[in-house]
Amino acid sequence: MAKRKIQKPTRFERMYKVWDYLRKNTDRRHPTSIAKMRKDENINAYIGDKETINRLLKDMANIMNLEDGGSDYKPEAEWRLYFDDFKKFYGDKERYERDDSDEDDSYIANVMRIKNLYYNRTFSEKEVDSIIEGIMATRTLDSKSAQELVRKVEDNMTTVFYKRTPRHICKVQEPELADRELLKDNLAIIQKAIDDNVRIQFRFNGYSYEKKLEPVRAEMDELSPYYIVASGGKYYLLAAKEYEGYKPNMSIWRIDLMTDIEIPGRNDRLHIKGIPRIPKKNVSNLPEKWSEDFQLKHLNMSFDKPVPVTLRIKSEKCEGNPKKRVRPGYTFLHDWFGDSFTYIRTEKEPPYDDIVRVECSPYGMAHWALQYSELVEVLEPESLREDIKSKIKALNEKYSL
Repeated sequence: MAKRKIQKPTRFERMYKVWDYLRKNTDRRHPTSIAKMRKDENINAYIGDKETINRLLKDMANIMNLEDGGSDYKPEAEWRLYFDDFKKFYGDKERYERDDSDEDDSYIANVMRIKNLYYNRTFSEKEVDSIIEGIMATRTLDSKSAQELVRKVEDNMTTVFYKRTPRHICKVQEPELADRELLKDNLAIIQKAIDDNVRIQFRFNGYSYEKKLEPVRAEMDELSPYYIVASGGKYYLLAAKEYEGYKPNMSIWRIDLMTDIEIPGRNDRLHIKGIPRIPKKNVSNLPEKWSEDFQLKHLNMSFDKPVPVTLRIKSEKCEGNPKKRVRPGYTFLHDWFGDSFTYIRTEKEPPYDDIVRVECSPYGMAHWALQYSELVEVLEPESLREDIKSKIKALNEKYSL
């Protein structure tokens, strides 16, 4: 019986196998060489002779290092496929165009040395870490789905040198906050309205005992939309609603509770985008430009105007020595305000606690101070103290015997 002839890999197969190998086994800090690749049984069958592999890598680099849809090379730091002699022979576009004949190409392929060869990844390890942290922190994925998504990220966006995340991080069950398709459609329409500076109209809902969305009022709401904010696994819309006789004020709406959303007055045939929204400058409390510290000043997405708030931060003291602390008492404060709080002083008289200042909406601060009543006391402004007192009085009346 005649021995079956083993078919040589095609040029396109070589290209794919070489690219896939470099993608998984190299990066800027871990380059390779042709000699190392020949010793690896996973890729050596696709290397070929020196001229074959040099031509292959040259053509791959020419394709991968060009600007998208253009004829100019990307900046060297953005090259997808890197080796030292590519810069020498082809990094100069004029020389490449002048020397790219079959004869010169053959010569270059023979003299070109493939040293310091690596695939330059789109995402750095630090960026991949951030993506994975986001996946593990999201409230809309269960543990199994999150782990599978992390696996795909690690398999397709990292190399063998990447230190993979622990596989057995347990997530707590979170309530399903929205129909994902409904939320996706709502976000798309709202984003279109924001881009076109026009209003939206929708029906606002709440959940019933049957665990279904039901309208909270008969009429539909019309808003001027400005910012979409992601916070705590939910999406919110910063907007303004007009009320006759009142200046427009910023309000915050849950996007997953909106149904029947549309852009009123829109007519594509007549090129009418919709009803113009209220200008930002005419809306009280609305930031002219988005600032990432918004959440720090609007706890739990409270929307009233932030004010300076003075707090007393309580801490445990050593028995018999009230001036000496047992442990720091700032972790809870940092969890909510990050580095935005300002330390003022440590009291020299009882109760020997610390005085700090934050900027926060009074509504959000009142409920936060009640939540952490054993750890914090609001000192100023007096109006906020009075609001907290009235809430405590109402609670006492509700729960007293």
